[in-house]
Amino acid sequence: MNSKYIYLSISLLCKMGINIFVVFFVAKKVSISDFGSFSLAFIFSSLGILLLDYGFNLKSLILSGKKEQEINRNLSLMVSGKIIVSLASLIFFIPFLLFNTYDDITNKIIAILVFSAIPASFGNFYLNSFKIVNRFDKEAIGYIIQGGLLFVLLFINEFFGKNDIIYFAYILALIRVVYFLYSVLVFNKSFSTTLKLEISKVFTILKNATPYAIHLILGASIIYIDTFILSLLSSIEDVGLYQAGMRIIMASMLIAVIISDAFIPEISGLLQKREEVKLKLAKLFEFVMFFSFLAIATVFFYDRTIIQLLFSEEYLVLENFTIYILSIMFLRYIGIVPGIILTCYGRQDLRAKAVIVSVIFSIMFNLILIPVMGIKGAFLSSLAAHIVLNIIYVFGSLRIQGFIKLEKNHFFLLLLFVLNVLLQKLLFRDILFDLILTAIINLILLGIYYKGRMLIGLLPFYNKL
Repeated sequence: MNSKYIYLSISLLCKMGINIFVVFFVAKKVSISDFGSFSLAFIFSSLGILLLDYGFNLKSLILSGKKEQEINRNLSLMVSGKIIVSLASLIFFIPFLLFNTYDDITNKIIAILVFSAIPASFGNFYLNSFKIVNRFDKEAIGYIIQGGLLFVLLFINEFFGKNDIIYFAYILALIRVVYFLYSVLVFNKSFSTTLKLEISKVFTILKNATPYAIHLILGASIIYIDTFILSLLSSIEDVGLYQAGMRIIMASMLIAVIISDAFIPEISGLLQKREEVKLKLAKLFEFVMFFSFLAIATVFFYDRTIIQLLFSEEYLVLENFTIYILSIMFLRYIGIVPGIILTCYGRQDLRAKAVIVSVIFSIMFNLILIPVMGIKGAFLSSLAAHIVLNIIYVFGSLRIQGFIKLEKNHFFLLLLFVLNVLLQKLLFRDILFDLILTAIINLILLGIYYKGRMLIGLLPFYNKL
């Protein structure tokens, strides 16, 4: 397996431990109400990281293949831009913190996690920059440090601390600071950047990055806007339950991080070879669809076990919303390849417009449905927003580059999927042991798919895996 994918996989697993595991861990340790407060603060923090990112992480990947001097110059301008965005964000955030209507505990957690978003964002940018020069190991090491420290601190807290959301917030803040310090150390050793504030150039790069930033922030808002409105129109307990469902979706989508990080630089360097790009994207889309079918079937047949495993029996009411969770999952999988196409071909403006339209639809549906239907209204609103987003994404990307190609071997993939579903339906039950068996079977099916593609010389990742 290519070392790039090994390091990307390591990064992904550590991200899961930090951004997903910590949420599930907190959910099992505190009440639904406290989890609602922590989730709300975590969302503010996540949006803060995306805002401070300002699309620079994606935009910097396009520098792959450029001369060293040009890379350093652009990275310097991006760092300056991030500093300006950070200062501007604090000017707006502090008044919000002082005058919002959340309770004191929720506000305290929001403050801790949002302020720690600043070092986390800079750390992400510094380590992400190594992907430009194919040094994927640096980011992997950073996440190993962050993830390892997280588990150590949670272990210590288990015996010497207490199950308090304030404690968990401080732990998360501390690992972000350590992660930032590591990133600064390795970045300064490898890149020659300066912090000269060239106002015109900095504002130019901010302007160019704005479509990326709008897409990232508003794209996340599609998932988060429901929670904000729910927190205003319903109880904090409903926020906890709804976010539990959203976290299942986010956990299932972690593979999208590896795919995007790996393929955006590769496709960006092949834009003149349209047929080769089309073939690569078609096989990638095929793989994503096959993987999504397996993931969705697993959640469908084992929803009760997964909820109890990740959360507790208090959250079993989420079974009533499984169909909405699975529908949103599927739509997000569909959007992976179109998103890569729009990014590689510099159509972030279209992505931004698509997200803006989707967020507007989401707000409208949330304001109408949540007062009447509660959590169900939030799920329906999110589903409607994702439908609108995918319609624009798919048709917009197809006008730029084709990626859907029907082949005879797709019948073979369909057969594998149907056999898997029949096996789970007829022989397995919704228990942990059978869930583990199903996960093993899914890995075997993916292996069969991989070998089958290798035999006919049409690997989705070619020689990368």
